Order: sequence, then C-alpha cells, then structure tokens
Amino acid sequence: MKIAFYHRSVCGGIKTHVDALSYEFKRLGHEVKDIDQYSLGSYMLGNPSGGISYGFDFGFSLKKIKREVEDCDILHIHHAATSSEFFLPFSSICSELNIVNTFHIAAGDSLSGELAKALIGALASLYAGRSKKFISVSEEIAADIRRYTQGWGYGDNGNGTETVVIPNGVDINRFYPRAQEQENDKGVCIGYLGRLSPEKNVINMIKAVKALESDKIRLKIAGDGPLYDKIKKKEGEKIEVLGYVEDAPAFYRSLDVFLLPSKLEAQPIALLEAMASGLPIITTDVGDNKYFVHGNGILCGTTAKEIGAAIKEMLNEDMAKMGIESRKIVERDYTWDKIAKRTLDVYKSVV
Repeated sequence: MKIAFYHRSVCGGIKTHVDALSYEFKRLGHEVKDIDQYSLGSYMLGNPSGGISYGFDFGFSLKKIKREVEDCDILHIHHAATSSEFFLPFSSICSELNIVNTFHIAAGDSLSGELAKALIGALASLYAGRSKKFISVSEEIAADIRRYTQGWGYGDNGNGTETVVIPNGVDINRFYPRAQEQENDKGVCIGYLGRLSPEKNVINMIKAVKALESDKIRLKIAGDGPLYDKIKKKEGEKIEVLGYVEDAPAFYRSLDVFLLPSKLEAQPIALLEAMASGLPIITTDVGDNKYFVHGNGILCGTTAKEIGAAIKEMLNEDMAKMGIESRKIVERDYTWDKIAKRTLDVYKSVV
C-alpha cells in the first residue's frame, strides 16, 4: 500500500505519532511519503522547533499536494497540519483519493480549549462526507467530532464519515523501568516532561510542591517553551528546572512519580512514556487522561491545592505496585505495532 502523510513536522506529539507509524508501516513493506511544512514551503507562525506553531501555505501548495499523492492509495491528514488543510476539501483530491483524517488537537474547558474545539468543529465539518474515515486519538475529542458532524449520517450510508478512536502509542523498548538496584534513596522525586507553556499548568505544579511541608519531595522539570525563563527563576531546594533533555528515557528512569498538571490535552504521549517507564502517575482530569488511570495513579484537578492533595495521597500509596501496573497497561494496549495495525485496518476498510 502507498500511504502519504500530510502533517506539521514540529517536535511534539504529532511528529512522534507520524514517525512511529511510518516506521511500522515501512517495516511491514508499505511505502510512505511525508508532506509537511518544509515540502510545501509554508510560512511558520510561532515556534517551528517545538511548541505552539502553525504553517501558512501559498496558493500553489494544493498543486504540490496533488502531485505528491497522485500514485498513493491513502492520504492521511494529521490535524492540525498547515493552512492547506482548510482548502483541500474543496479540491479534486477528495474525489480522486481515499482520505483519512486523524485529529490530534487538544481541548479542555479553558479559553484555549474552547478555541481548540472550534478548530476541530471547523475541520470536521469541512471533511464530513468527503473523507472516508475520521480517527481521533482521544475519546473526548471523538465525541466532539460526532456532535459537529451530526446530520451527515454515519456507517455505510455513503453520506457520512465514521469516527473511530485510535490512541497514541509508545516504544516500550526505548522506555522501560529502571533496575531495582537503581532505586532512589533520596526521598520521592516527582517529574514532569513536556512543553513549558500556559496550558501545561506547570506554575501550579510548582506552587503545589513548594507548599508541601515534607522536605523529602523533589520536583524535576524537563522541557522548553515560552515560560522557560519564568519557570527557571522558580528553582530552589525542592525544584530543579533542566530545560530540554536529550535522553528522555533516562529522565523518566530518574523519577519515582510522573505528574502531568495540564489544563489542556487530547491523549498525551508523555503519559504513556512515563507508564512504559514503570512510573505511577498523577494527572489532571482533562482530555483522555482519566482513561489511563486504572490502579496505577491518581486523578486530580488543575489548581495548586488539588495537585498538592494528590501528591500527599500518592505518598501513602504502594507506588511500586502502581508502577508495575502502569507498565502492564501499555504493554497490553499501547505499543506502536498495535496502534499501526489498527490504523492499517482503517485503511483496508476504505480502499
């Protein structure tokens, strides 16, 4: 099968997802080609090396896409891609090719979350009836897509676009638990790895840790983004801000607990990486996070007080047992070979 991915190649969840699928598909003998902001000559607004950014294309970009996909069986669009994604539904590409859309866009109850939902609604409405299948990495976002496209019909009636949920995956050979002899004896080390931007709610996480009376709690923060300088200034006896880390698996293995304090998520890959690394998790109840807490962690709210309460609760739990359960969950359901197979099943259903 010949598959074209149209996506935004920026360090983060979408790129990780596309790269992993490409590897698995090629390993199975399929041909894969990439169409991204570089091949389209897009003008990038925001931070093109990572974080929040978007590519604006010129008028000839649709012609480039059409030329790239003319010999393909599937055009798989990963949203948000570049501005051509808004014009492609009106081109002849939709009638000439099997199109599948994956929605990676995070959403939540904040203003940013409502704007994200509006973007999802616009894209889903544009492609409804034109694409062969919608994929959402998130159960929550899938429900929004179905609501936005209600009236187009579903199933095999020829008028609608069915929505299925296929989550992100994780490389369990790269992310694995630390050896028992490496167990941390310097108290409890909590860690976060991700973008340092407002929707990630890192400031409230820092406030929560600083408010704890225990001197055995340490917090390690890895990642870069627009709030890096502000967060770096909050370093202290309990808080260590590392910036970008080259070796993410080693970072996870240096932790005792992973904490994801976000106000806005779809289905975060960092959560799966931490689970694959054998860590108990504390995560806010946004996006699909709640579907990944099954005897392996604690759900909490987004305020500093709620995050602090969850940390206190975690200290009284059997963290080793939770970490073992985290690893079992990803091994069972979230390896990239399983995610690739489910995606290929979607392709086969529309070709």
